[in-house]
Amino acid sequence: MPARRRPPGRTVVTVLLAVLTGLAGLAGCGAPDETAGPPPAHDPPTGFAAPTGSLFGGSGTRVFGRDADALPVALVGTAVWATDGGRVLRVDSTGTEVPGPATPPGRHAAGRPVATADGGVLVGAASVVPGAGTTPPGLSVELLAFDGATGAPRGSAATVLPWADRPPAVALRVAGVVAGVAVLTASTDSRRTAVGVDLATQRVLWTADGVAVDAVLADGPAGGTALGVATGSGQSRAYADSAVVGLDAVTGLRRFAGEVLRDPAVAAAGPGLAVVSGRTGATTLSASAATLRFVDARGVTVRTVDVGRSYTPPRCVWDEAATTVCGGDTRVFAVDAATAAPLWELPDPGANRVAPRVTTAWHGAVYGTTVNGPLVLDARTGADRDTRPGAAPVLVNAYLGLGAEAGGVAGFGGGAVITPAVR
Repeated sequence: MPARRRPPGRTVVTVLLAVLTGLAGLAGCGAPDETAGPPPAHDPPTGFAAPTGSLFGGSGTRVFGRDADALPVALVGTAVWATDGGRVLRVDSTGTEVPGPATPPGRHAAGRPVATADGGVLVGAASVVPGAGTTPPGLSVELLAFDGATGAPRGSAATVLPWADRPPAVALRVAGVVAGVAVLTASTDSRRTAVGVDLATQRVLWTADGVAVDAVLADGPAGGTALGVATGSGQSRAYADSAVVGLDAVTGLRRFAGEVLRDPAVAAAGPGLAVVSGRTGATTLSASAATLRFVDARGVTVRTVDVGRSYTPPRCVWDEAATTVCGGDTRVFAVDAATAAPLWELPDPGANRVAPRVTTAWHGAVYGTTVNGPLVLDARTGADRDTRPGAAPVLVNAYLGLGAEAGGVAGFGGGAVITPAVR
C-alpha cells in the first residue's frame, strides 16, 4: 500500500515554526538579561579586564590632566559619578550616561562627588546671586544631595559667600562627612571658604572664611574635626605661608592652629588620623625641607616621617581600611591607619625589590606600576599580591577601576578609561 503523503501546507508550517524558534533562541542568547543583578564584587580586586568605556575624552570636556587627586570622579557601586562642564553625570561601565542626577538650573557643579554611608552622593555647586543697583552680584555655594541608586535629588543647602567670582572659576571640594556634618570648601587661588552642612536637616551650620578643609576626622564622643589650611585673603596657598588648622565639625569653631607651611597638603590617613605635608619657609631647590607628619583629630603629632632632602613630599593614600600608603619618586612606605606605626618600605635592596609608582590603595591592596607593568601589593606586608592585574587604576572599588587613558596627553584632556574588575 503506498505511503500517505503529508499535506504540503503542514510541512511548510512545521519548518517555519522550527526556524522561528531557532532564531528566537539565538536572539535570546545574545540579548541582555534585564533581570540580571550586578556583576560579582571583588573586594579588593586584583585583576581588571580590558577597558570598556571612557570619560572626559574629546573637545566637549572641561576636565584636563590626569591627576588622581584632582579627577572629579567617584565610583559608587557599578556606576561612575562625575562632574564635567557644570553638570553632574552618572555613567555605566561603558561610559554611557545613565539618566537620573540633574544639576538644578543656574548651578555649576564641580569637584569630586562623595558617597555617604546611607547610600547618598554629595556634590558641590556654585551660582551667581544677581546684583541690583549699586549692589554687585554675589556668589552662592550649595551642597547637593542625590540618591546613589536612582540619582533622584535628596535635598540641598546653600549659603552666600563673603566674596564673589564666576562659578566656573570656583573650585569645590566635599571633604567628607563626620558627626552627621558634611564639609564643603569653595576656593579660588586667592580666596577660600569652608561650609558645614547638617545632612539630617539640610541646614548650613557654619562658615569659615579663609579656610580650605581637606579632610574630616572622627573624634569619638567629641564629634569630629574638619582639618584644613588657613591662608590670608588675597594670597595663594601654593606660595604664601599657611597654617594647618582644625575646626569643630559641628560648630565650626577653631580647635587648634598648627604648623605654618608653604603649599601644605592635608589628607585623611584613617578614620581619626590625617597626614600633613608641605615645605618650610626656608625651602629652596638647593636646600630642600619638605615635611610629612601624621596628626590626630586634636592636632597632636602622632609620628613625623623623615623624607630626606626631598623638595616634594610623598603623596599618601588611605586604603579606607587599615593602612595608609605613601609614595614618591623613589620610595614607598606604609603605616597603620590607626597608629601611624610603620609597616614596610620599598625599595628593599636585600630582597632585590624596587619601589613601584603607587596609583592608589583600597581595602588592603596597593595598585601601581614598575618597569614590568602594573602590579598589586598587599597593603599590610608590601608583598607582591598579583603581578599581572591588567591595569593600575587611580580609583577603584569592588566592581570598577578608573585609570589614565594610554594614548592621552596629560593637561590636554587625555581622558580616563573604565576597566571592570574580574578577580
